[in-house]
Amino acid sequence: MKKISVIVPIYRGNHYIPNLIRMLEKNWRYVNIEESVEIELVLVNDFPTEELKVDERWRKNISLIGISNKYNRGIHFSRVQGVLHSSGNHILFLDQDDLISNIYIKEQLNALSSYDAIICNGKNSNELIYRNKTELYRTIDLNEYKRGYNWIVSPGQVLIKREAIPFEWMENILNENGADDYFLWTLMFCKKCKIGIHDKILYWHLISDINTSNDLEGMTKSIFEMVDKMRYLGYLTYEEETEIKKRRINALPSKNESISLKEITMKDYEKERDYKRMLERWMVLRDRKIFIAKYFNKRFLRKIAIYGVGIFGRHLYYELQESNIQITCFIDRNQEMKLEGIETVAPGEKIEIVDAIVVTPFMEYTQIREMLKEFYECEIISIKSILQNADCELQEE
Repeated sequence: MKKISVIVPIYRGNHYIPNLIRMLEKNWRYVNIEESVEIELVLVNDFPTEELKVDERWRKNISLIGISNKYNRGIHFSRVQGVLHSSGNHILFLDQDDLISNIYIKEQLNALSSYDAIICNGKNSNELIYRNKTELYRTIDLNEYKRGYNWIVSPGQVLIKREAIPFEWMENILNENGADDYFLWTLMFCKKCKIGIHDKILYWHLISDINTSNDLEGMTKSIFEMVDKMRYLGYLTYEEETEIKKRRINALPSKNESISLKEITMKDYEKERDYKRMLERWMVLRDRKIFIAKYFNKRFLRKIAIYGVGIFGRHLYYELQESNIQITCFIDRNQEMKLEGIETVAPGEKIEIVDAIVVTPFMEYTQIREMLKEFYECEIISIKSILQNADCELQEE
């Protein structure tokens, strides 16, 4: 039997609960005309000093689960808790003030078919969300999301099969509210989920005091946090990360560019500067006929694995092809990132015994090193350290 789990974070929103139940009771009646479908409402209280208030007389056919965070944890954490406490094979995330059609679940289930998720049309306040096919089809274009655009106005537009929700989204919680849905869609597209589009108007997004454009700074911080995680997980290149952040900063009205955002932008600039410096240093070494293999031979590191199939990882691989250093494999969270002729494994998978693992995303070296140390007993080196010391006469230990 199909079961829909509707997950709603509640923040000082007890007055919204009666309408949520009424909407889902009407959906239950319409969908069960054609097939037997269970509906489960999961309320996640993110303002635990105020208890959830539910009158059992409001519901007749749907089941209800109420859980409470120990303290205010934010939207992403609350949605993940809702998933963990739910039992449906389909998931719908709603905001507490969202409105859906009485035939939403019936129509979305019919359209879902073999897709992993289905996106419907709707209204944003009183305006149609997608006015034509061009606007509708860009919602399923990964390149748009990697350029910094999230064309899905709200997760309430999307019915998702439970098994399609990426574990990375469940395990990497955003502390800043706003971009967890953008994070979810981008991960799903990166992982090749099949997402369909449905032009029926089934959803209404309301602009409330909590989600107005007055919180542009909070949304920007959340997007920055999201792309940092996407970069760390291996789903964004450094260039893609930088483009998204620049686009977001450029979209901010100058009056909203506070000190905190300027600090974030400065950190981003410093990362880009370090990235360019390392590439320039590598080119200088090549011009001086100093090759990285010298570094490994001096330290008797003849067999290595490379972490990261990005620009630095590929450069290292190609340079060492001309040397006596053996590269056993790449390690990368993103299994879509591969080079022909060499295996790419996920962190934690068994690899040949190596003398060292070279971490090429050097800006995340500390976190990656700590993660790799849990799985592998060998030296773990940053490509930055190698480039800085390749032209030095190292002392033999």
